[in-house]
Amino acid sequence: MAEHIVTQTVISAEEALRTEIILNQALIDILISKKVISEDELINGIRKIKRERDLLAESWDLPS
Repeated sequence: MAEHIVTQTVISAEEALRTEIILNQALIDILISKKVISEDELINGIRKIKRERDLLAESWDLPS
């Protein structure tokens, strides 16, 4: 019977964020280089998400 060894590595929130940023940039670079998306599409998508998040944040600030 094979033995299953589980290892856990704890990393800081800063390192997790740094890793996520690097991963996202790599994916963006690949998608743009393969012409899956354009830089304009990426920028427009970022702006759309930012607007949606801003609207959501505003609704949280409104009194109930």
